[in-house]
Amino acid sequence: MEALLENKLQMQSKQKSLVLSIYLTGIFMGALDHGIVGPALSSIVSTFGINTSWGVWSFTIYTLLFAVSIPLMGKFSDRFGRKRIFMAGILLFGLGSLLSAVAPNFLTFLVGRSIQAIGTGGIFPITAAYITVSYPTEERAKAMGWIGVVFGLGSIMGPIVGGYIIQNYAWQWIFLINVPISILVVFSMSVMKLPQTISKKPIDYLGIILITGIILSVMLGITLKNVPILIIGLLIVPFFIKTEKHSQDPIIKLNYFKSKYVLIILSLSLMSGFIMASTMNLLPLYIETNFDVTKAQSSYGVAPLAIASMAASLIGGYLVTKWGARNILFLGFAITLIGSLSFIFPITYSLLLVSAAITGFGIGIIIGAPLNILVIQGTSMEEAGSAVGLLSLFRSLGSTIGPTIAGIILSSIASGFAYIFIVLMIVSGLALLLFMNLKK
Repeated sequence: MEALLENKLQMQSKQKSLVLSIYLTGIFMGALDHGIVGPALSSIVSTFGINTSWGVWSFTIYTLLFAVSIPLMGKFSDRFGRKRIFMAGILLFGLGSLLSAVAPNFLTFLVGRSIQAIGTGGIFPITAAYITVSYPTEERAKAMGWIGVVFGLGSIMGPIVGGYIIQNYAWQWIFLINVPISILVVFSMSVMKLPQTISKKPIDYLGIILITGIILSVMLGITLKNVPILIIGLLIVPFFIKTEKHSQDPIIKLNYFKSKYVLIILSLSLMSGFIMASTMNLLPLYIETNFDVTKAQSSYGVAPLAIASMAASLIGGYLVTKWGARNILFLGFAITLIGSLSFIFPITYSLLLVSAAITGFGIGIIIGAPLNILVIQGTSMEEAGSAVGLLSLFRSLGSTIGPTIAGIILSSIASGFAYIFIVLMIVSGLALLLFMNLKK
């Protein structure tokens, strides 16, 4: 009897690991796609005969609809099942990739990128939600640490793979390679049995429309530095709140914003996105401007940051189990504060790489397992997808605000890099202050 029970437990453990590997493959695909398009931009612009300013929309439209998709797909995973929504997300990603590759014009290409983004939004929160409900407390943080590792690996490999394809093949293969992988991932997931209690409440269609309008207006307003568009998004908020109050199953539970604990977690997530995106976007330009290096060498300067971030995601997950998510997250923001400080003073290229590694280690912690664990502790297991989706949305918002502010500083102040790192220090410091009030 004991032998049968042990075999059953081993089988369950193997299935959990197999399912997690499928989810992580989806995350790798999404992360790879974030960076793989960059090297192909000039080829895409040339093929469709458009200006570079229009070509940038291949990134902008992806970022906007990815942000919209995250909370919606997270909610749908609680409503229709994580397995079903994950498979739908992968199918959309594959379909969008195919459409982008065969697009006869740039408008069709953007439609393909939009479908890709919507599909990718269903991958990230669902993976974290699966880990939350499937792994015991003592294993949960370790498993979530792998999300950061895989995402970091995909982010590093994206530009490398993209550059290789552009050099040896037509740019369309950047998207076509996603199609067979998507089919394989969907087939692999389809044979897995993933029990889940499903909500049967009516879908909040009006809430979906309003939250989509808010996210698009706010993100687009920030990206374009367009105040009227930003104001439109803010004006929709009261109507959204009124709608959600009367909804049987609101797309975003307003109770989250009544909890001081959850509000602090969401604020910390926004700050983590602010620090991460500002640092990663700024670093190559900072290196190229302040050191006698080539553009290629300036890009390589991001490598220590990315590698350290991957290592910290995994190590942070293990440390959460020993020291607690709150303490490890505090450590992460303290490290980003120290890292930002080290960038301010004149240093050699070698020391800059050390600073990049230090900052990257802190970033790997603040965007990794601790925040996911903390937000789940403040919500219910049944709402895991929705809670993680909202957390990811705030991180995306921070990732949009950070580089925008950095760009304004650089265009307004001579030698503005020091001021940007001071801002990052202040944001890290504010995060540490928020911890004083982080109590359930």
